[in-house]
Amino acid sequence: MKMTLVVDTEDIQGMEAAHKMITTVCRQYDARVDSRGMDRRFSKIAFMKALRGYMKAQMDAVESEDIEFKDMRRLKGAKQYADAIWNGWMP
Repeated sequence: MKMTLVVDTEDIQGMEAAHKMITTVCRQYDARVDSRGMDRRFSKIAFMKALRGYMKAQMDAVESEDIEFKDMRRLKGAKQYADAIWNGWMP
Protein backbone atom coordinates (compact mmCIF):
# COMPACT_ATOMS: atom_id res chain seq x y z
CA MET A 1 0.00 0.00 0.00
CA LYS A 2 1.32 3.41 -0.92
CA MET A 3 -0.02 6.74 0.22
CA THR A 4 1.00 10.29 -0.50
CA LEU A 5 -0.10 12.86 2.01
CA VAL A 6 0.23 16.57 1.31
CA VAL A 7 0.03 18.78 4.37
CA ASP A 8 -0.66 22.50 4.38
CA THR A 9 1.18 23.78 7.45
CA GLU A 10 -1.17 26.75 7.73
CA ASP A 11 -4.20 24.49 8.08
CA ILE A 12 -4.13 23.32 11.69
CA GLN A 13 -7.27 21.19 11.40
CA GLY A 14 -5.89 19.58 8.25
CA MET A 15 -2.63 18.79 10.03
CA GLU A 16 -4.52 17.22 12.92
CA ALA A 17 -6.58 15.13 10.50
CA ALA A 18 -3.40 14.06 8.63
CA HIS A 19 -1.77 13.07 11.93
CA LYS A 20 -4.83 11.02 12.85
CA MET A 21 -4.79 9.30 9.43
CA ILE A 22 -1.08 8.44 9.65
CA THR A 23 -1.47 7.18 13.22
CA THR A 24 -4.36 4.96 12.16
CA VAL A 25 -2.49 3.59 9.14
CA CYS A 26 0.61 2.89 11.24
CA ARG A 27 -1.42 1.15 13.92
CA GLN A 28 -3.19 -1.06 11.38
CA TYR A 29 -0.43 -1.88 8.90
CA ASP A 30 2.99 -1.31 10.46
CA ALA A 31 4.22 -4.40 12.30
CA ARG A 32 6.87 -2.28 14.04
CA VAL A 33 4.19 -0.36 15.94
CA ASP A 34 3.69 -2.18 19.21
CA SER A 35 0.29 -1.75 20.82
CA ARG A 36 1.70 -3.26 24.04
CA GLY A 37 -1.41 -5.40 24.27
CA MET A 38 -3.58 -2.43 25.15
CA ASP A 39 -5.17 -1.82 21.78
CA ARG A 40 -8.22 -4.07 21.61
CA ARG A 41 -10.81 -3.40 18.97
CA PHE A 42 -14.21 -4.93 18.54
CA SER A 43 -17.52 -3.96 17.09
CA LYS A 44 -20.46 -2.47 18.94
CA ILE A 45 -22.37 -5.76 18.56
CA ALA A 46 -19.47 -7.70 20.10
CA PHE A 47 -19.35 -5.20 22.96
CA MET A 48 -23.08 -5.56 23.58
CA LYS A 49 -22.74 -9.36 23.56
CA ALA A 50 -19.92 -9.09 26.09
CA LEU A 51 -22.08 -6.91 28.35
CA ARG A 52 -24.96 -9.36 28.03
CA GLY A 53 -22.59 -12.23 28.83
CA TYR A 54 -21.32 -10.42 31.91
CA MET A 55 -24.85 -9.75 33.15
CA LYS A 56 -25.77 -13.39 32.59
CA ALA A 57 -22.66 -14.63 34.40
CA GLN A 58 -23.41 -12.38 37.37
CA MET A 59 -27.06 -13.42 37.56
CA ASP A 60 -26.10 -17.10 37.28
CA ALA A 61 -23.64 -16.62 40.15
CA VAL A 62 -26.36 -15.02 42.28
CA GLU A 63 -28.87 -17.76 41.46
CA SER A 64 -26.38 -20.49 42.30
CA GLU A 65 -25.49 -18.57 45.47
CA ASP A 66 -21.80 -18.23 44.52
CA ILE A 67 -22.12 -14.52 45.24
CA GLU A 68 -24.68 -12.35 46.97
CA PHE A 69 -26.76 -9.84 45.03
CA LYS A 70 -25.07 -6.91 46.80
CA ASP A 71 -21.65 -8.18 45.62
CA MET A 72 -22.57 -7.80 41.95
CA ARG A 73 -21.30 -4.21 42.13
CA ARG A 74 -17.80 -5.24 43.14
CA LEU A 75 -14.91 -4.67 40.79
CA LYS A 76 -13.49 -8.18 41.22
CA GLY A 77 -16.14 -9.93 39.11
CA ALA A 78 -15.90 -7.34 36.35
CA LYS A 79 -12.10 -7.65 36.33
CA GLN A 80 -12.23 -11.43 36.06
CA TYR A 81 -14.69 -11.22 33.18
CA ALA A 82 -12.63 -8.52 31.42
CA ASP A 83 -9.45 -10.57 31.88
CA ALA A 84 -11.11 -13.59 30.29
CA ILE A 85 -12.14 -11.54 27.24
CA TRP A 86 -8.72 -9.85 27.10
CA ASN A 87 -7.07 -13.27 27.02
CA GLY A 88 -9.06 -14.36 23.99
CA TRP A 89 -12.25 -15.86 25.37
CA MET A 90 -15.35 -15.00 23.34
CA PRO A 91 -18.71 -14.77 25.18
